Amino acid sequence: MEKKKKTGPDECCRAERQIGYEVRTLNQVIGRLVNSYQSKVDEKAGINRMQGWIIGYLYRHSEEAVFQKDLEAEFQMARSTASGILQAMEKKGLITREPIPRDARLKRLVLTEKGMEFQMEIMENFDRIQKVLKSDIPQEKLECFMEVLDIIRENAQRECCLRDEN
Repeated sequence: MEKKKKTGPDECCRAERQIGYEVRTLNQVIGRLVNSYQSKVDEKAGINRMQGWIIGYLYRHSEEAVFQKDLEAEFQMARSTASGILQAMEKKGLITREPIPRDARLKRLVLTEKGMEFQMEIMENFDRIQKVLKSDIPQEKLECFMEVLDIIRENAQRECCLRDEN
């Protein structure tokens, strides 16, 4: 007796790997890797993830005057939420608020030396993670992978724009 060939959604999806699914699962695995490195640094510094993101933002914008309203806009948070987070960060010695000459009401947010040390640890972790992710991949394959990622991103963005127009 001949067995019937199994067909259906499961079978057809296995025939070809799905880009969206593969990118999503890769993102999750990399996220777990980042968390395994970062949670130790966060715990040591006694901060939460949002405070870490704020430190990174302040570091990247250290040549500019950054104010609470900038963080509210960047991280889509309420004024009261931002205020509470920044007060906690001040108490931990991660940031200071410095008045600016043109308007004493405005306080520029500045990383302290302790905040800067924390950022350096984060950057070292990301360097370690990059090395782990790149290990055993020849440079030419890595370059090809990056090119393909760029094309996929462009395709998705173009399609989103077309859909937004309709």
